[in-house]
Amino acid sequence: MKDNWKEVHPKSIFQVTVPSPLSDQEQMILTLLYQPMIGAEAFSLYLTLLSEVEESGMSESLFHADLITMMNISIRQIQSARRKLEGIGLLTTYVQNDSELGPKFLYRLNHPEPAERFFKDEVLVLTLLNSVGQRKLDKLFNQFKPKFVNLTGFEDISSRFNDVYLFKEEQIISQNQQLSQIEQSFNDPRPSKKPSAVDKSFDWSYFIQGIERLGIKLPDNGDGFKEEVFIFHNLFGITELDMIDFCSKSFDYYTSKIDVKDFERAIYRAYDPDKKQKRSEFQKNEVAELSDEDQQTYRYNSLKMNGFSTQDIQMIMDSEKNFPLNYLEALKNGRGGYTTPQERSLVKYLVSKSGLPNSVINILINYVYNIQKQPTLKADYVNRIANEWAQSGIFSPEKAIEHVREIAKKGKEQKQTRQRYGQNNRPIRQETLPDWVDNPIEEKKLSPERQAELEKELRELLNEEGD
Repeated sequence: MKDNWKEVHPKSIFQVTVPSPLSDQEQMILTLLYQPMIGAEAFSLYLTLLSEVEESGMSESLFHADLITMMNISIRQIQSARRKLEGIGLLTTYVQNDSELGPKFLYRLNHPEPAERFFKDEVLVLTLLNSVGQRKLDKLFNQFKPKFVNLTGFEDISSRFNDVYLFKEEQIISQNQQLSQIEQSFNDPRPSKKPSAVDKSFDWSYFIQGIERLGIKLPDNGDGFKEEVFIFHNLFGITELDMIDFCSKSFDYYTSKIDVKDFERAIYRAYDPDKKQKRSEFQKNEVAELSDEDQQTYRYNSLKMNGFSTQDIQMIMDSEKNFPLNYLEALKNGRGGYTTPQERSLVKYLVSKSGLPNSVINILINYVYNIQKQPTLKADYVNRIANEWAQSGIFSPEKAIEHVREIAKKGKEQKQTRQRYGQNNRPIRQETLPDWVDNPIEEKKLSPERQAELEKELRELLNEEGD
Protein backbone atom coordinates (compact mmCIF):
# COMPACT_ATOMS: atom_id res chain seq x y z
CA MET A 1 0.00 0.00 0.00
CA LYS A 2 3.02 2.29 -0.34
CA ASP A 3 2.79 5.47 -2.43
CA ASN A 4 -1.01 5.05 -2.74
CA TRP A 5 -2.49 8.40 -1.78
CA LYS A 6 -5.58 7.51 -3.83
CA GLU A 7 -6.35 4.71 -1.34
CA VAL A 8 -6.60 7.27 1.47
CA HIS A 9 -9.89 9.16 1.31
CA PRO A 10 -11.75 11.43 3.75
CA LYS A 11 -13.77 8.52 5.16
CA SER A 12 -10.69 6.37 5.84
CA ILE A 13 -10.32 5.67 9.57
CA PHE A 14 -7.05 6.18 11.44
CA GLN A 15 -5.65 6.18 14.93
CA VAL A 16 -2.46 7.79 16.25
CA THR A 17 -0.05 6.36 18.78
CA VAL A 18 3.18 7.60 20.35
CA PRO A 19 5.35 5.44 22.66
CA SER A 20 5.96 8.22 25.21
CA PRO A 21 5.40 11.99 25.48
CA LEU A 22 7.84 14.36 23.78
CA SER A 23 10.14 16.32 26.08
CA ASP A 24 10.66 20.08 25.76
CA GLN A 25 14.12 19.44 24.28
CA GLU A 26 12.64 17.08 21.67
CA GLN A 27 10.03 19.65 20.69
CA MET A 28 12.81 22.22 20.23
CA ILE A 29 14.79 19.78 18.06
CA LEU A 30 11.64 19.06 16.05
CA THR A 31 11.05 22.78 15.48
CA LEU A 32 14.59 23.98 14.79
CA LEU A 33 16.23 20.96 13.12
CA TYR A 34 13.44 18.94 11.49
CA GLN A 35 10.98 21.63 10.40
CA PRO A 36 13.38 23.19 7.81
CA MET A 37 13.77 19.75 6.19
CA ILE A 38 10.16 18.54 6.22
CA GLY A 39 8.37 21.85 5.60
CA ALA A 40 5.47 23.61 7.29
CA GLU A 41 2.70 21.19 6.25
CA ALA A 42 4.52 18.07 7.46
CA PHE A 43 5.47 19.84 10.69
CA SER A 44 1.84 20.86 11.20
CA LEU A 45 0.64 17.32 10.48
CA TYR A 46 3.00 15.90 13.11
CA LEU A 47 1.79 18.34 15.76
CA THR A 48 -1.87 17.84 14.81
CA LEU A 49 -1.56 14.06 15.08
CA LEU A 50 0.32 14.44 18.38
CA SER A 51 -2.46 16.61 19.81
CA GLU A 52 -4.97 13.77 19.30
CA VAL A 53 -3.00 11.26 21.41
CA GLU A 54 -4.53 10.71 24.85
CA GLU A 55 -2.83 9.72 28.12
CA SER A 56 -3.15 6.06 27.16
CA GLY A 57 -0.73 6.68 24.28
CA MET A 58 -3.44 6.14 21.65
CA SER A 59 -5.97 8.43 20.03
CA GLU A 60 -9.61 7.72 19.34
CA SER A 61 -10.60 6.46 15.90
CA LEU A 62 -10.83 9.43 13.55
CA PHE A 63 -11.66 10.07 9.91
CA HIS A 64 -9.18 11.69 7.57
CA ALA A 65 -11.96 14.23 6.99
CA ASP A 66 -11.19 15.44 10.54
CA LEU A 67 -7.59 16.12 9.50
CA ILE A 68 -8.78 17.98 6.41
CA THR A 69 -10.97 20.22 8.59
CA MET A 70 -8.35 20.83 11.29
CA MET A 71 -5.48 21.58 8.88
CA ASN A 72 -7.53 23.17 6.09
CA ILE A 73 -5.63 21.29 3.38
CA SER A 74 -6.53 18.60 0.84
CA ILE A 75 -6.20 14.85 1.32
CA ARG A 76 -3.42 14.85 -1.26
CA GLN A 77 -1.48 17.47 0.71
CA ILE A 78 -1.95 15.37 3.84
CA GLN A 79 -0.55 12.33 2.04
CA SER A 80 2.42 14.33 0.76
CA ALA A 81 3.14 15.62 4.27
CA ARG A 82 2.79 12.09 5.62
CA ARG A 83 5.40 10.80 3.17
CA LYS A 84 7.86 13.48 4.30
CA LEU A 85 7.42 12.45 7.93
CA GLU A 86 7.86 8.79 6.99
CA GLY A 87 10.99 9.46 4.95
CA ILE A 88 12.72 11.35 7.76
CA GLY A 89 11.80 8.71 10.36
CA LEU A 90 9.25 10.75 12.35
CA LEU A 91 6.25 8.63 11.33
CA THR A 92 5.62 4.95 10.70
CA THR A 93 2.38 4.08 8.91
CA TYR A 94 0.61 0.74 9.29
CA VAL A 95 -2.57 -0.40 7.57
CA GLN A 96 -5.14 -3.09 8.37
CA ASN A 97 -7.83 -4.14 5.91
CA ASP A 98 -11.34 -4.41 7.32
CA SER A 99 -13.98 -6.17 5.22
CA GLU A 100 -16.64 -3.66 6.31
CA LEU A 101 -14.77 -0.42 7.01
CA GLY A 102 -12.02 -0.75 4.40
CA PRO A 103 -8.38 0.10 5.16
CA LYS A 104 -7.74 1.32 8.69
CA PHE A 105 -4.53 3.25 9.26
CA LEU A 106 -2.37 3.39 12.38
CA TYR A 107 0.03 6.34 12.53
CA ARG A 108 2.85 5.83 14.96
CA LEU A 109 4.70 9.07 15.78
CA ASN A 110 8.41 8.58 16.41
CA HIS A 111 10.58 10.79 18.58
CA PRO A 112 13.12 13.03 16.84
CA GLU A 113 16.74 12.03 17.22
CA PRO A 114 18.59 13.56 20.20
CA ALA A 115 20.84 16.47 19.17
CA GLU A 116 24.01 14.40 19.62
CA ARG A 117 22.79 11.58 17.38
CA PHE A 118 21.31 14.05 14.88
CA PHE A 119 24.63 15.83 14.29
CA LYS A 120 26.51 12.52 14.12
CA ASP A 121 24.16 11.34 11.34
CA GLU A 122 25.64 12.39 7.99
CA VAL A 123 22.32 11.92 6.16
CA LEU A 124 20.40 14.23 8.49
CA VAL A 125 23.15 16.86 8.64
CA LEU A 126 23.55 17.02 4.86
CA THR A 127 19.76 17.19 4.40
CA LEU A 128 19.58 20.06 6.89
CA LEU A 129 22.53 21.77 5.19
CA ASN A 130 20.76 21.61 1.82
CA SER A 131 17.63 23.09 3.45
CA VAL A 132 19.08 25.99 5.45
CA GLY A 133 22.59 26.64 4.06
CA GLN A 134 25.97 26.65 5.79
CA ARG A 135 25.50 29.83 7.82
CA LYS A 136 22.26 28.68 9.50
CA LEU A 137 23.64 25.17 10.00
CA ASP A 138 26.62 26.64 11.87
CA LYS A 139 24.29 28.61 14.15
CA LEU A 140 22.12 25.56 14.87
CA PHE A 141 25.17 23.42 15.59
CA ASN A 142 26.55 26.02 18.01
CA GLN A 143 23.16 26.18 19.73
CA PHE A 144 22.87 22.43 20.30
CA LYS A 145 26.49 21.33 20.78
CA PRO A 146 27.31 20.35 24.39
CA LYS A 147 28.99 22.98 26.54
CA PHE A 148 31.70 20.99 28.32
CA VAL A 149 33.62 22.68 31.12
CA ASN A 150 37.41 22.43 31.18
CA LEU A 151 38.18 20.34 34.28
CA THR A 152 41.95 20.56 34.02
CA GLY A 153 43.36 20.85 37.51
CA PHE A 154 40.18 19.60 39.20
CA GLU A 155 39.87 16.31 41.10
CA ASP A 156 36.71 14.20 41.15
CA ILE A 157 35.77 13.71 44.81
CA SER A 158 32.17 12.55 44.25
CA SER A 159 30.75 9.76 46.43
CA ARG A 160 30.12 6.38 44.81
CA PHE A 161 26.71 4.74 44.66
CA ASN A 162 27.60 1.97 47.12
CA ASP A 163 28.94 4.55 49.58
CA VAL A 164 25.53 6.20 49.88
CA TYR A 165 22.80 3.71 48.98
CA LEU A 166 22.02 0.28 50.37
CA PHE A 167 22.17 -2.30 47.61
CA LYS A 168 22.03 -6.08 48.02
CA GLU A 169 23.50 -7.88 45.02
CA GLU A 170 21.65 -11.10 45.84
CA GLN A 171 18.39 -9.30 45.01
CA ILE A 172 19.34 -9.36 41.33
CA ILE A 173 18.86 -13.13 41.39
CA SER A 174 15.75 -13.25 43.59
CA GLN A 175 13.99 -10.45 41.67
CA ASN A 176 15.29 -11.46 38.25
CA GLN A 177 11.85 -12.19 36.71
CA GLN A 178 10.38 -8.86 37.75
CA LEU A 179 13.48 -6.97 36.60
CA SER A 180 13.32 -8.70 33.21
CA GLN A 181 9.65 -7.80 32.76
CA ILE A 182 10.37 -4.15 33.59
CA GLU A 183 13.30 -4.08 31.17
CA GLN A 184 11.35 -5.72 28.33
CA SER A 185 8.48 -3.26 28.70
CA PHE A 186 10.84 -0.51 27.55
CA ASN A 187 12.09 -2.44 24.52
CA ASP A 188 10.40 -1.23 21.34
CA PRO A 189 9.10 -4.25 19.36
CA ARG A 190 9.07 -2.20 16.13
CA PRO A 191 11.79 0.47 16.42
CA SER A 192 11.60 3.42 14.07
CA LYS A 193 13.68 3.28 10.91
CA LYS A 194 16.84 5.32 10.63
CA PRO A 195 16.96 7.73 7.66
CA SER A 196 19.16 6.27 4.94
CA ALA A 197 21.03 7.75 1.99
CA VAL A 198 20.67 4.52 0.01
CA ASP A 199 18.93 5.02 -3.34
CA LYS A 200 18.47 3.21 -6.64
CA SER A 201 20.76 5.49 -8.66
CA PHE A 202 23.85 3.65 -7.35
CA ASP A 203 24.27 -0.04 -8.24
CA TRP A 204 25.54 -1.50 -4.98
CA SER A 205 25.74 -5.08 -6.36
CA TYR A 206 27.93 -3.92 -9.26
CA PHE A 207 30.14 -2.01 -6.83
CA ILE A 208 30.56 -5.12 -4.60
CA GLN A 209 31.41 -7.29 -7.62
CA GLY A 210 34.01 -4.74 -8.69
CA ILE A 211 35.87 -4.64 -5.39
CA GLU A 212 35.65 -8.43 -5.00
CA ARG A 213 37.31 -8.89 -8.40
CA LEU A 214 40.19 -6.84 -7.01
CA GLY A 215 40.36 -9.01 -3.90
CA ILE A 216 39.18 -6.15 -1.65
CA LYS A 217 36.84 -6.73 1.31
CA LEU A 218 34.34 -4.46 3.02
CA PRO A 219 35.37 -3.01 6.40
CA ASP A 220 34.06 -4.55 9.63
CA ASN A 221 31.18 -2.03 9.85
CA GLY A 222 29.73 -2.90 6.44
CA ASP A 223 26.37 -1.17 6.95
CA GLY A 224 28.04 2.06 8.08
CA PHE A 225 30.40 1.97 5.09
CA LYS A 226 27.45 1.43 2.73
CA GLU A 227 25.84 4.62 4.07
CA GLU A 228 29.18 6.39 3.59
CA VAL A 229 29.39 5.29 -0.05
CA PHE A 230 25.85 6.47 -0.82
CA ILE A 231 26.43 9.79 0.94
CA PHE A 232 29.51 10.48 -1.20
CA HIS A 233 27.57 9.34 -4.29
CA ASN A 234 24.76 11.80 -3.51
CA LEU A 235 27.17 14.53 -2.46
CA PHE A 236 29.63 14.45 -5.37
CA GLY A 237 27.91 12.24 -7.99
CA ILE A 238 30.67 9.60 -7.83
CA THR A 239 29.95 6.63 -10.11
CA GLU A 240 30.34 2.95 -9.24
CA LEU A 241 33.58 2.64 -11.25
CA ASP A 242 35.12 5.72 -9.63
CA MET A 243 34.07 4.45 -6.19
CA ILE A 244 35.79 1.12 -6.93
CA ASP A 245 38.91 3.06 -7.94
CA PHE A 246 38.91 4.96 -4.63
CA CYS A 247 38.63 1.62 -2.77
CA SER A 248 41.60 0.22 -4.73
CA LYS A 249 43.73 3.03 -3.26
CA SER A 250 42.38 2.74 0.28
CA PHE A 251 42.66 -0.82 1.59
CA ASP A 252 44.87 -2.54 4.15
CA TYR A 253 47.37 -4.82 2.38
CA TYR A 254 47.43 -7.28 5.29
CA THR A 255 43.67 -7.76 5.77
CA SER A 256 42.51 -6.64 2.28
CA LYS A 257 39.78 -4.63 4.05
CA ILE A 258 38.92 -1.08 3.02
CA ASP A 259 40.40 1.53 5.35
CA VAL A 260 37.47 3.92 5.84
CA LYS A 261 39.63 6.89 6.88
CA ASP A 262 41.93 6.48 3.85
CA PHE A 263 38.82 6.10 1.66
CA GLU A 264 37.37 9.38 2.97
CA ARG A 265 40.69 11.21 2.59
CA ALA A 266 41.08 10.00 -1.01
CA ILE A 267 37.62 11.32 -1.93
CA TYR A 268 38.09 14.65 -0.18
CA ARG A 269 41.49 15.11 -1.86
CA ALA A 270 39.83 14.58 -5.24
CA TYR A 271 36.68 16.63 -4.67
CA ASP A 272 37.87 19.20 -2.14
CA PRO A 273 41.42 19.99 -3.29
CA ASP A 274 43.68 22.60 -1.79
CA LYS A 275 42.89 26.08 -3.04
CA LYS A 276 45.69 28.05 -4.62
CA GLN A 277 46.40 31.21 -2.66
CA LYS A 278 45.70 34.53 -4.34
CA ARG A 279 48.57 36.95 -4.67
CA SER A 280 48.30 39.85 -2.27
CA GLU A 281 46.86 42.82 -4.14
CA PHE A 282 48.73 46.02 -3.35
CA GLN A 283 50.01 48.99 -5.24
CA LYS A 284 53.57 48.76 -6.60
CA ASN A 285 55.58 51.06 -8.80
CA GLU A 286 55.65 49.09 -12.04
CA VAL A 287 57.24 51.88 -14.06
CA ALA A 288 60.53 52.45 -12.28
CA GLU A 289 62.91 49.64 -11.43
CA LEU A 290 63.14 50.04 -7.66
CA SER A 291 65.01 48.00 -5.10
CA ASP A 292 63.04 46.07 -2.47
CA GLU A 293 63.80 48.77 0.07
CA ASP A 294 62.59 51.53 -2.28
CA GLN A 295 59.46 49.52 -3.09
CA GLN A 296 58.74 49.36 0.65
CA THR A 297 59.15 53.13 0.86
CA TYR A 298 56.85 53.57 -2.12
CA ARG A 299 54.30 51.24 -0.50
CA TYR A 300 54.49 53.16 2.79
CA ASN A 301 53.91 56.47 1.04
CA SER A 302 51.02 55.05 -1.03
CA LEU A 303 49.26 53.80 2.09
CA LYS A 304 49.85 57.14 3.81
CA MET A 305 48.28 59.00 0.87
CA ASN A 306 45.27 56.68 1.08
CA GLY A 307 44.58 57.80 4.63
CA PHE A 308 46.05 54.95 6.67
CA SER A 309 47.61 55.83 10.02
CA THR A 310 51.20 55.04 10.94
CA GLN A 311 50.02 52.18 13.15
CA ASP A 312 47.87 50.79 10.32
CA ILE A 313 50.75 50.92 7.88
CA GLN A 314 53.11 49.16 10.26
CA MET A 315 50.52 46.42 10.84
CA ILE A 316 50.00 46.03 7.07
CA MET A 317 53.70 45.82 6.33
CA ASP A 318 54.29 43.39 9.20
CA SER A 319 51.48 41.19 7.87
CA GLU A 320 53.23 41.03 4.49
CA LYS A 321 56.64 40.05 5.90
CA ASN A 322 55.61 37.10 8.10
CA PHE A 323 54.13 33.66 7.65
CA PRO A 324 50.81 33.19 9.50
CA LEU A 325 52.11 30.65 12.03
CA ASN A 326 55.06 32.90 12.96
CA TYR A 327 52.71 35.86 13.17
CA LEU A 328 50.31 34.00 15.48
CA GLU A 329 53.13 32.75 17.70
CA ALA A 330 54.50 36.27 18.05
CA LEU A 331 51.09 37.52 19.15
CA LYS A 332 50.67 34.67 21.63
CA ASN A 333 54.18 35.01 23.06
CA GLY A 334 53.62 38.72 23.56
CA ARG A 335 50.76 37.91 25.95
CA GLY A 336 52.53 35.05 27.71
CA GLY A 337 50.37 32.48 25.92
CA TYR A 338 51.14 29.63 23.53
CA THR A 339 49.87 28.31 20.20
CA THR A 340 47.67 25.20 20.56
CA PRO A 341 47.86 22.24 18.14
CA GLN A 342 44.27 23.03 17.07
CA GLU A 343 45.30 26.60 16.17
CA ARG A 344 48.26 25.34 14.14
CA SER A 345 45.98 22.98 12.21
CA LEU A 346 43.45 25.77 11.67
CA VAL A 347 46.06 28.19 10.30
CA LYS A 348 47.44 25.51 7.96
CA TYR A 349 43.88 24.79 6.81
CA LEU A 350 43.29 28.49 6.07
CA VAL A 351 46.49 28.68 4.04
CA SER A 352 45.57 25.61 1.96
CA LYS A 353 41.79 26.04 1.63
CA SER A 354 40.76 29.68 1.93
CA GLY A 355 42.71 31.09 -1.02
CA LEU A 356 43.45 34.22 1.08
CA PRO A 357 47.01 35.61 0.91
CA ASN A 358 49.17 35.18 4.01
CA SER A 359 48.99 38.91 4.72
CA VAL A 360 45.16 38.83 4.84
CA ILE A 361 45.20 35.74 7.07
CA ASN A 362 47.54 37.63 9.41
CA ILE A 363 45.13 40.58 9.59
CA LEU A 364 42.32 38.11 10.32
CA ILE A 365 44.38 36.59 13.16
CA ASN A 366 45.16 40.06 14.51
CA TYR A 367 41.48 41.03 14.38
CA VAL A 368 40.27 37.93 16.25
CA TYR A 369 43.07 37.90 18.81
CA ASN A 370 43.78 41.58 19.46
CA ILE A 371 40.46 43.32 18.73
CA GLN A 372 37.89 40.63 19.57
CA LYS A 373 40.02 39.51 22.54
CA GLN A 374 39.60 35.80 21.82
CA PRO A 375 42.19 33.81 23.85
CA THR A 376 42.35 31.16 21.10
CA LEU A 377 41.32 30.89 17.46
CA LYS A 378 38.06 28.93 17.18
CA ALA A 379 37.61 27.08 13.90
CA ASP A 380 33.90 27.77 13.32
CA TYR A 381 34.26 31.51 13.96
CA VAL A 382 37.51 32.00 12.01
CA ASN A 383 36.25 29.98 9.03
CA ARG A 384 33.10 32.11 8.83
CA ILE A 385 35.22 35.26 8.59
CA ALA A 386 37.62 33.72 6.07
CA ASN A 387 34.71 32.53 3.91
CA GLU A 388 33.09 35.95 3.93
CA TRP A 389 36.38 37.71 3.07
CA ALA A 390 37.18 35.28 0.23
CA GLN A 391 33.68 35.69 -1.26
CA SER A 392 33.99 39.49 -0.93
CA GLY A 393 37.31 39.48 -2.84
CA ILE A 394 39.42 40.78 0.05
CA PHE A 395 42.94 39.90 -1.07
CA SER A 396 45.04 42.67 0.45
CA PRO A 397 45.63 43.60 4.10
CA GLU A 398 44.46 47.19 3.61
CA LYS A 399 41.18 45.94 2.13
CA ALA A 400 40.75 43.68 5.15
CA ILE A 401 41.25 46.60 7.54
CA GLU A 402 38.85 48.82 5.58
CA HIS A 403 36.27 46.00 5.46
CA VAL A 404 36.38 45.44 9.22
CA ARG A 405 35.99 49.16 9.87
CA GLU A 406 33.13 49.50 7.40
CA ILE A 407 31.26 46.62 9.02
CA ALA A 408 31.89 48.06 12.49
CA LYS A 409 30.50 51.40 11.24
CA LYS A 410 27.40 49.73 9.78
CA GLY A 411 26.90 47.79 12.99
CA LYS A 412 26.99 51.00 15.02
CA GLU A 413 24.55 52.72 12.64
CA GLN A 414 22.14 49.80 12.70
CA LYS A 415 22.29 49.64 16.49
CA GLN A 416 21.39 53.33 16.65
CA THR A 417 18.61 52.76 14.09
CA ARG A 418 17.15 49.91 16.15
CA GLN A 419 17.21 52.02 19.29
CA ARG A 420 15.60 55.01 17.54
CA TYR A 421 12.85 53.01 15.80
CA GLY A 422 12.27 50.88 18.89
CA GLN A 423 11.52 53.96 20.99
CA ASN A 424 8.99 55.22 18.45
CA ASN A 425 7.31 51.81 17.99
CA ARG A 426 8.14 51.86 14.30
CA PRO A 427 9.48 49.00 12.11
CA ILE A 428 13.08 47.99 12.82
CA ARG A 429 15.47 47.67 9.90
CA GLN A 430 16.57 44.09 9.18
CA GLU A 431 20.11 43.07 10.18
CA THR A 432 22.33 42.51 7.12
CA LEU A 433 25.78 42.16 8.67
CA PRO A 434 27.83 38.95 8.29
CA ASP A 435 27.14 36.46 11.08
CA TRP A 436 30.73 36.53 12.37
CA VAL A 437 30.12 40.08 13.58
CA ASP A 438 27.88 38.66 16.34
CA ASN A 439 30.76 37.51 18.51
CA PRO A 440 30.09 36.13 22.00
CA ILE A 441 32.89 38.23 23.47
CA GLU A 442 32.11 41.93 23.61
CA GLU A 443 34.50 44.07 21.64
CA LYS A 444 36.59 46.36 23.83
CA LYS A 445 37.88 49.45 22.08
CA LEU A 446 41.57 50.14 22.77
CA SER A 447 42.84 53.61 23.55
CA PRO A 448 45.27 55.10 20.97
CA GLU A 449 48.07 54.86 23.54
CA ARG A 450 47.40 51.18 24.28
CA GLN A 451 47.03 50.39 20.55
CA ALA A 452 50.38 52.02 19.81
CA GLU A 453 51.98 50.11 22.67
CA LEU A 454 50.63 46.76 21.39
CA GLU A 455 51.80 47.51 17.86
CA LYS A 456 55.27 48.38 19.16
CA GLU A 457 55.44 45.09 21.11
CA LEU A 458 54.30 43.15 18.05
CA ARG A 459 56.93 44.77 15.83
CA GLU A 460 59.67 43.97 18.33
CA LEU A 461 58.54 40.37 18.62
CA LEU A 462 58.33 39.94 14.87
CA ASN A 463 61.81 41.42 14.46
CA GLU A 464 63.11 38.95 17.05
CA GLU A 465 61.45 36.09 15.15
CA GLY A 466 63.13 37.23 11.97
CA ASP A 467 66.52 37.27 13.65
